[in-house]
Amino acid sequence: LNKWFACKASADLPDVLDRVVKLSSSHPDFTLKNPNRCRSLVLTFTMNAAAFHDEEGKGYKFLGDVLEKLDTINSNVAARTTAGSLIGWKRYNEKRASLMKAQLERLKSMPGISNDLLEIVTKGLK
Repeated sequence: LNKWFACKASADLPDVLDRVVKLSSSHPDFTLKNPNRCRSLVLTFTMNAAAFHDEEGKGYKFLGDVLEKLDTINSNVAARTTAGSLIGWKRYNEKRASLMKAQLERLKSMPGISNDLLEIVTKGLK
């Protein structure tokens, strides 16, 4: 099933983000409580460059939303696995970089952020 989620997240389709959002919110076999399931969908989506790096920043916002939820469930997975997708913001054009950085700043200001996620986000903002 993890491979199936990964295939869905890596699809070269114009609406792949919508599909990933729908799977993450309503598929009965998807839960953020399962680290492998989370990685198979969310981390694989972040490796789908065309979808994740959408010019409007929708992929970044989706990841920020997921990290906000995931940090309360499994801060290690949030920090080590998925937040790493945003910390390379300096390598992208100005528009994408500012959108990625905005998500990092959003996460840093989140009330009750875990030490694990705070460490990665803080390093990423330097």
